[in-house]
Amino acid sequence: MRFKYWSSMVLCLASPALYAHSGEMSDNGFLSGLLHPLTGADHLLVLIAVGICAAKQGGKAIILFPGIFLALMSAGALMRSYAVHIPFIELLITVSVMVFGLLASVNQKQLSGLFFSATAFFAVFHGYAHAAEIPQGAPVISYFSALLLMSLMICMSGILLGLSTGKRANYLFSLTCLSSGLYFLAAG
Repeated sequence: MRFKYWSSMVLCLASPALYAHSGEMSDNGFLSGLLHPLTGADHLLVLIAVGICAAKQGGKAIILFPGIFLALMSAGALMRSYAVHIPFIELLITVSVMVFGLLASVNQKQLSGLFFSATAFFAVFHGYAHAAEIPQGAPVISYFSALLLMSLMICMSGILLGLSTGKRANYLFSLTCLSSGLYFLAAG
């Protein structure tokens, strides 16, 4: 029991040091794509939160919300590849960490429209940022396929967390997201 709380605290304190960065393995696009969502706390926290919130919503949302997030993340990556400029992308991603952290701690049944809107809105920015961080020389299709696969697995982990943990764990996760978001804003 204590292990859960201590591990949550360690995640809360360590997450600011895990801010997203591009992979170092440019010759292996698949491996770089698999590792990228795991190496940035901002993306990792949002993907877990999407899963947790989908689990709290229940029903079709368990499949629909992560699917929409990944589809619109792909759309954001395509926008980047067509040289569409989105200003303040890192700020928008930081705000998404805090918004999803808050959504993970409230009653999802009453906020399904808000959660759906947040999922659709912020997914585009995450995809845009992922496309900006593709390592030079990496095969784009291989990289992004692996990135989507790992993102799906992280969302599924969030779903399992959402189905198996209680309110206290959701509040700790929310605190982790909010503290990380504030750190990202301060670090600018």
